[in-house]
Amino acid sequence: MNLKSVMGSLVLASLLSTGAAFAQNIEPVPEHNTGDLPNKEGQLARIPLSKVLRDAPREDIEQAPVEGFLPELPILVDGVLYTAQQLQERDIHLSHYVLDGNSAAMSVVQGFRTTAELTRYFQQTNQFPSEQPTTGMAPCNPWSVFFEHSWYGGAAFSVYPGWGYNTLGWWNDRISSMWSTQCGRWTLMTEHSYFGGHVLWVGRAWAIGNMGSYGWYTGWWPFRRWHSWNDRVSSVAVYW
Repeated sequence: MNLKSVMGSLVLASLLSTGAAFAQNIEPVPEHNTGDLPNKEGQLARIPLSKVLRDAPREDIEQAPVEGFLPELPILVDGVLYTAQQLQERDIHLSHYVLDGNSAAMSVVQGFRTTAELTRYFQQTNQFPSEQPTTGMAPCNPWSVFFEHSWYGGAAFSVYPGWGYNTLGWWNDRISSMWSTQCGRWTLMTEHSYFGGHVLWVGRAWAIGNMGSYGWYTGWWPFRRWHSWNDRVSSVAVYW
């Protein structure tokens, strides 16, 4: 049995026992011809994988938190399904949150405590990110696109695979929806500038219509609360 089948069986068993309901899921990126839309207040840079493949600390330095916020989708950690509230109550701190084809098929967010666990998942699913293009790719739109408003509205900027922004300028804490690259493997967004804090990974050709449906758990005493990703992203990168 492959990894996806095992994970799917575990999720189904958990749902049958807990009665958990599905909520807002990611969706396929629509056909589009978006090209280069620069962020004029940021400086494009090559972002080495070593900068993003690191563990996130337990901390809470976000301003104006939304008290009581809980993400909608269940979170799959080590084959066990949790609601956001259960994760908080059991104080399970995650460095990386993943939304990809496996996540979409199971209507979950996949969570990883450590970078070692995340890289193992990348290897098992043949999705390890690369700083350089891979060969034999079919024609596709390579740009990841980030939007000011939910459901792909307002202003936008785009990033080509292999590049990213350490800081976002005006765009800091203003991203509310996004389309991931259709050619590369991953788009990632982080809590802090210079790729600090918790990390949200979005797989090839998947879109988030409402960043407010997703979040990260701080794991920081005494608050131990969740923050929404809506208007909370401070750096972005795209990988092949």
